Amino acid sequence: MSDKKFYAVITFIVLLVACLPLFTVNCIGGHDIAYHLLRIEALKTGILAGRPFLRVNMLFFGGMGYASSLFYPDFLLYFPALLRVCGVSINLSYHLFIALCIILGFASAFYCARHISKSDYAGLVTAVIFTLYQYHIYDIYTRSAAGEFTAVIFVPFVIAGLYDFIYEDGKKPWFLVIGMTGVLLCHTITTVLCVILCILAVIADISSIIKKPVKLLKLLGTAAITLALTAFYWIPVLEMMSTGAFSRDYYFDTAYEASKLWEVLFNEYNRMGIAIFILLLSGLLIRTGKSFANLCVIAALFITVCATGIFPWERFSGLLGFLQFPWRLFVITGPLLAFAEGIYICQLAEETGRGDEGSYASRIILIAVVAVMLTSAVCNLENNTEKYYSYSNDYFEYTPFTAEVIGGEWLPAAASDRDALIEAADKAFTDSNKELGIQRSKNEIYIDEVPPDAEYIDVPFIYYIGYAAENVETRGSLALSGEGKNGRVRVYTDGASSIRVYYKGTVLQHMADAVSTGTVIGILIYFLMPVVRKKREGKADR
Repeated sequence: MSDKKFYAVITFIVLLVACLPLFTVNCIGGHDIAYHLLRIEALKTGILAGRPFLRVNMLFFGGMGYASSLFYPDFLLYFPALLRVCGVSINLSYHLFIALCIILGFASAFYCARHISKSDYAGLVTAVIFTLYQYHIYDIYTRSAAGEFTAVIFVPFVIAGLYDFIYEDGKKPWFLVIGMTGVLLCHTITTVLCVILCILAVIADISSIIKKPVKLLKLLGTAAITLALTAFYWIPVLEMMSTGAFSRDYYFDTAYEASKLWEVLFNEYNRMGIAIFILLLSGLLIRTGKSFANLCVIAALFITVCATGIFPWERFSGLLGFLQFPWRLFVITGPLLAFAEGIYICQLAEETGRGDEGSYASRIILIAVVAVMLTSAVCNLENNTEKYYSYSNDYFEYTPFTAEVIGGEWLPAAASDRDALIEAADKAFTDSNKELGIQRSKNEIYIDEVPPDAEYIDVPFIYYIGYAAENVETRGSLALSGEGKNGRVRVYTDGASSIRVYYKGTVLQHMADAVSTGTVIGILIYFLMPVVRKKREGKADR
């Protein structure tokens, strides 16, 4: 069997095992599954309404709205949302989404590791370990942490970008641009961890940077491009947070969640597991001159130790409380170890096979790696206690189910009573507490026959900056605020007999959209111009 066929068989087996729980008509379970399914359904609702990029989703809380898409980027969730638009069931669309994420992660790890090592063998070993390592499997099937398992797809590009920065003087900055852009548009916490990883890389390469300051300039330029590409996301987040409306204090005892050092090896959903460290030990048994692999190991072990009780979490709980759980760090350590082990094991195969990666000895080593990781993955899948459930396609038409927002950290502090939000999701109230009927149209609310003595009306929208109101008859704008009862939008009638309320967005949001759009256009022009120039030159030669 040729190397290509052998590698194809290995790839098929690994992806098949990783996707095994998806071969069912019911939907997989998980800690956060309801919220992420609701996010998908909210995107579907927005697409069908002709509003695919709403920042305040109109499905949440029975139409009251929730700024999920503003605070929690939806980049890859548009895939299952479009499947839902096409009539695919909730269960199947989510399973296809998971399968896509697993395949993309495998391909990402393979491509980036091959770029670093210049070896298909190392790329495949890395992809196998990356796909099947314990924390990743539990992230998908136990936690249903869609933010993390989508963001990790782009972590290999971050690692390859740092390799390019350290060893190739930033000749291919697009690796880091793709990696950081993808991570930021999937999961903010993972982005912070990747930024920390970049800082560690700069520290490790500081002597070279001093000799070649242009490297730092390239890195800063890469950061600027990434920030410009993602301006449509992070600028509105900072603007919304600056309003001070989100003053709730969600306390997580990070010190309590930190594990003992030896517990990192345990077969539990919030641990790394022993399999990946067994392979690390086998790699470290050989003498390697691959300094980048060594850097990956040092960084991974350092970050792993920081996830345990050895790190003084109780002293830094205020600063690092955003992590919620110290073991979130494993979303970075896994890929780092996978890349290091891919390089180590490739060198071991070359030495054992006398430089021939296709030798029998090399294939046996690869089979051994696959066997270790498959055993780990199967054990993890068998230990998963989350049950399956079949979600009907009208599941989220039941209003209480549209309030599945876990901690509700993106609810304004004034919206303190969730049950009241649901109970009065289709009711408006005047200043005299008179109940008014409403009409919803997409992300708009119309109220006719406004009482002439009403000074203001609390409409069934949760208030975020960016809402607007107008007098339907005169088209004149009306003042509004977030002072409505239980965090509602309060519209001051100013004598209007009929009003319209809708989410217009802010000036800063529109400016951020323009920055990102302009950056995308600029990048396309930059890469397409040489192609156009060559075609013109070719025609001129004829």
